Amino acid sequence: MQPSPYTPGDLAREVPGRAIQLAEFEERLSYLVDLKRLVGRIRVDNGPRGYGKTSLLRQYQTRAEARGAITVWVTAGEEVGLIAQLADAISRVTASWRSDTRSRLRQSLQVLTLSVGIPGVARIDAAIHPPVTSTPSGAREFEDVVRMVAAADEASALVILIDEIQAADASGLRTLAYAWQHLQAEGIDVPAAVFAAGLPNSPDVIASAVTFSERIAYRPLHPLSTEAGEIAILEPSLRLGVQWNRKALASALEVAAGYPYTLQLIADGAWLAAERPDPGATITEDHVRIGRAEMQADLEALFRGRWANATAQEQQLMSAMAHIGDGPVRRADIARRMGVTAESLGVPRARLIDKGFIQAATRGSLEFTIPGFAVFLRDLES
Repeated sequence: MQPSPYTPGDLAREVPGRAIQLAEFEERLSYLVDLKRLVGRIRVDNGPRGYGKTSLLRQYQTRAEARGAITVWVTAGEEVGLIAQLADAISRVTASWRSDTRSRLRQSLQVLTLSVGIPGVARIDAAIHPPVTSTPSGAREFEDVVRMVAAADEASALVILIDEIQAADASGLRTLAYAWQHLQAEGIDVPAAVFAAGLPNSPDVIASAVTFSERIAYRPLHPLSTEAGEIAILEPSLRLGVQWNRKALASALEVAAGYPYTLQLIADGAWLAAERPDPGATITEDHVRIGRAEMQADLEALFRGRWANATAQEQQLMSAMAHIGDGPVRRADIARRMGVTAESLGVPRARLIDKGFIQAATRGSLEFTIPGFAVFLRDLES
């Protein structure tokens, strides 16, 4: 018996189907490490929950560290602001640096602390006074910290990674964006980069805080292709010497419908139905059928949680979508079923997109981010 190689709900060790994103990262990493140049645009990979954004960001981190870069990871949305989180993370990852470098960096972090009023990041000497800065506060000070870390002998470059960027405070987003604008405008060779991940509403959240959106490269993540889904199912299994027959593979891919989380669920369910097979075994269509029945409990718990976390107005919109069909639904049809104008859907639509429950599909239409949610809602109301 072998444990399942699939990881529903956990951080994936691999990110099949994201070859384009990884290739683009490798190109930027080479620019950063080999040429010692600043990556001037902040990159934001965005997509619904369950699309593997965090796993992709962790892959970026692993590859950057393999090239000798120092990486700073934060998950936005904690009680302190984004710049406070970054300052604290930088302080922690540089704690083992030699004393002279560490001393200079600590002083720069203290100045940043005073500039943006960060509590608890570092205790500061009363004799240290931050320079007068332009709005937003802390941009120049954060820029100085970035420049110092990126130029240190202890690292080949600095890579900042921000997960859940849509949850960051507006002030922190402005400080980060302005610091990067300053670095780019000054043309200084600073080997540093920012890579972030967030929900589909990340561009709107950032745009509301930062006026110059051209400084940020938004890259939406899409459902996995059939080929990527096959790789995600077969590669972990084959490494353990276990095959999937063609019908079983096709059935699992149909259930997953390109959604990475569901793909991991169905593959894990089939593996358990096959009784954690030994090398030489084959997963069959019967195993997928049994695994599908088992995975419904996990999906139903997820669906019930989403339904409970929606307001009455949001529930009405989702219910209308579900009763119209399983695929993309035109906003005009949703409004007609609800007996309201299409314009009145703006607020609940935006909130559901912010929560990651629905997303824009083709122009003028919406769809659920998780396959099977429409069926769940119809069954719930029947």
